[in-house]
Amino acid sequence: MEKSKISEWELHGNIGVLTLSNPPQNYLVEPEFVDMSDLKRWTDNDSLKGIIIRGKGRHFCAGFDKEEIFKITDKSVLRDALRRSEKTLYYLEDLPVPVVGAITGVCFGAGLELVLSCDIRVCSEKSLLSFPETEFGLIPGFNGTIRLPKRLGIGYPMELILSAKTIHADEALQNGIVDYLVPSKEVFDFSLNLLEKYTATTPVNVLHAAMKAVNNARKLPKDAASKEETSLVAGLVLEKLKNAAE
Repeated sequence: MEKSKISEWELHGNIGVLTLSNPPQNYLVEPEFVDMSDLKRWTDNDSLKGIIIRGKGRHFCAGFDKEEIFKITDKSVLRDALRRSEKTLYYLEDLPVPVVGAITGVCFGAGLELVLSCDIRVCSEKSLLSFPETEFGLIPGFNGTIRLPKRLGIGYPMELILSAKTIHADEALQNGIVDYLVPSKEVFDFSLNLLEKYTATTPVNVLHAAMKAVNNARKLPKDAASKEETSLVAGLVLEKLKNAAE
């Protein structure tokens, strides 16, 4: 196991596990929960086929430690730290392997924003989710105001953000915030088995191409995403022909 800031990294076969390790609430005491250089080193692995992000112990993440955040009195220092953390989430979002957010216990604020950057969200049946920031005079700061409306439209995300209400896991599933509900003790194993099932027979180069095509659909105009998809398919065909000829 390797550590970086409040995060831990380990491999389960071809699946990487990134654990937020600041129990019991796994608060983010500073916006950067992992050093980007460490994250890049961990994920620069040609055999890696997926990543699970989880919290250590009972809870996934209760968000920022607001007492620590309000100690930062220099606006530029806080802004730069938030921007670095946003880049971390976009890096995770753009990885050429599927990323699963394994949610147990509470998933509040920045914790919810983190799992919104994942491709798939597996949630405990007993979990609670919330954007509580407006209760103490803030708004979500990890692009939650961007990712959730992109996923669900404006109405329901606006309700969650402005009201700061806490929702149960079943409401999160019903409204499309999470993808699977399972018993608390099964969240990690379900996530691991899901990734293994998705990727076990898929060659890494095909997995990377598929994920790049899906990511392009999210961030590129339609015509550009289509051209990139065509290029990826052509590359796979040529690679297959080359391997067959050798």
